[in-house]
Amino acid sequence: MITFEECKPEGGVLIRQHGDGSHRPSHEAQLGWAFSPAAVARHCTALIEPVKRGPDYALELLRRTPLFVGLAAADLEPLLPDLRWRRFAKGSHIFREGDPGDHLHLVASGDVKISRTTRAGSEVVLAMLGAGDVFGELAVLAEDALRSADAEALSETECVVIHKSALVAFLHARPAVMWRVITVLSEYIRRKDEAFADLAFHDIPGRVARKLLELGSYRGEAVGPGTRIELPMSQQTLAGLVGASRENVNRTLRAFASLGFIELGRGRITLLRPDELIRRAG
Repeated sequence: MITFEECKPEGGVLIRQHGDGSHRPSHEAQLGWAFSPAAVARHCTALIEPVKRGPDYALELLRRTPLFVGLAAADLEPLLPDLRWRRFAKGSHIFREGDPGDHLHLVASGDVKISRTTRAGSEVVLAMLGAGDVFGELAVLAEDALRSADAEALSETECVVIHKSALVAFLHARPAVMWRVITVLSEYIRRKDEAFADLAFHDIPGRVARKLLELGSYRGEAVGPGTRIELPMSQQTLAGLVGASRENVNRTLRAFASLGFIELGRGRITLLRPDELIRRAG
């Protein structure tokens, strides 16, 4: 049976597993309210299963992230007591917009979508993340900040989770690492500026071409004459990434396929003519 260490139900009450094996809203725990595992599964938006990993694996994963690259394993050992492993089911929310920003997440495996939903109900996808990527850093490094977007697991996903207080204490004691964090955040802002410029200066086919090239550069696998991108995302999600409707993105993909630029398959896209995509991306 899966034990849910932290589950957030639709009603906004945090549920935790307690020592007696029951599940209660944390702020009502002393009242003795309890929920069966089945009830937790029905109402939770994030189903979280604890994962046990060795400390060496966790340290090596941390060393490969942009925040901590270049540090020795010994430098990162002070974080070990505060590291937690979590596994998220496909389709579950790791957090939602408006949740407290009290944890930093590092993707060990799987795929995570960062998105916001407009008042009209359309989705804007801010990022697609995979193994080695970090998210949640903006809220963690701001005082009393709330999550500014949703984070959803697009496939079964494992994350290393670091609590805000542990991370801040670690950074205060290591000014050089703090500067690296500033560099990472500056790069994040630069990417957002580029995304806004992309929307302003490129048409939909150009934006789709740019996004395919970007996905191919960090998620692609060389196969035969092209680069194959395994996509755990729907065309609606791809549309959210480029700021267009699903119908327009679908039309563009079919056009690129008919021209021989790409090959479409179930759950994947193969880039056959990246030179033509580069030209179309402008």
